[in-house]
Amino acid sequence: MYSDKLALFPKTILTQRLQLRPITRADENDIFEYASNPEVARYMSWSAHRTLADTEEFLKYIDQVESEKLQIDRGIVWRENNKMVGTIAFVSIDLALRVVELGYCLSNQYWGRGIIVEAANAMIDAAVRTLDIHRIEAECEIDNFKSERVMQKLGMEQEGVMRKRLPVHGVYRDAKLYAKVVG
Repeated sequence: MYSDKLALFPKTILTQRLQLRPITRADENDIFEYASNPEVARYMSWSAHRTLADTEEFLKYIDQVESEKLQIDRGIVWRENNKMVGTIAFVSIDLALRVVELGYCLSNQYWGRGIIVEAANAMIDAAVRTLDIHRIEAECEIDNFKSERVMQKLGMEQEGVMRKRLPVHGVYRDAKLYAKVVG
């Protein structure tokens, strides 16, 4: 059964610099700090959080999709200061096809440090080990070159452009599809 298999995915993953762990209500202020930055939200489907109520809605959404076993979401905690600096998730999971789609968001104060690559490699390794994943996919808005570079550093290859795929602030934008076969 789907939920039985997803339960095998580790709750917490430690890397050299990071702790990947479930997102909780206690993370609200850290999430608001980066999610309220328009630069962080620039290529996202959501707008920058204006109030803590926006962050609370995000946390409710995470609770819902996690409880329905639709996603696996983890907070990215910078171990040096125990601060949540972003999130990483398998935003879609198809265990029948053995495919997951990777998504991520990171505080701009932590950009350029290889954090998403480190976190994603840990998530991918755990998915291969516990969920028997065969393929990892990710997509980014066509002009999001920083996210595209992350996918390339993960060893993913561009497979195409999906027309009008991603809703970015109410406008459907083209998206580059990247993937990597892992098993």
